[in-house]
Amino acid sequence: MARICKVLIVENDDNVRDLLADVVEDEGYLFASVKSGREMGAALDEDDYDIVIVDVTQPPPEDGFALARVAREQGCGVILITGDHHHIERLQASGEHFLLKPFKVRHLTALADKVLAEIAAQCVRRKRSDGSFFASRTW
Repeated sequence: MARICKVLIVENDDNVRDLLADVVEDEGYLFASVKSGREMGAALDEDDYDIVIVDVTQPPPEDGFALARVAREQGCGVILITGDHHHIERLQASGEHFLLKPFKVRHLTALADKVLAEIAAQCVRRKRSDGSFFASRTW
């Protein structure tokens, strides 16, 4: 059974993106996955996502922290992930929810549930890049 949550995965590594897709699908989340920030922007304009999982390490000129900011500005919850432990201090200072690779599935789902609860508590309306909003969601 699908959870009442729609996830967008932003990961440039094909293998990791496929693995994350398998994990969220196995956990019952509705999802889509993209490779880049440009694709993320198009996906956010096309559909209404609750959570965006963003890999911190993106090919230049993109930056996972900047992509997270864009997703948050459009009303999405964000989970940052990275396998590069050089980002730990910046992640901790950012106040963002994050996971370090490799991570356990239960940690991802627990964090997703926490982010979803925060989004629901804020009653956020999702905004498209043109300034229009998606229809109100019923919880």
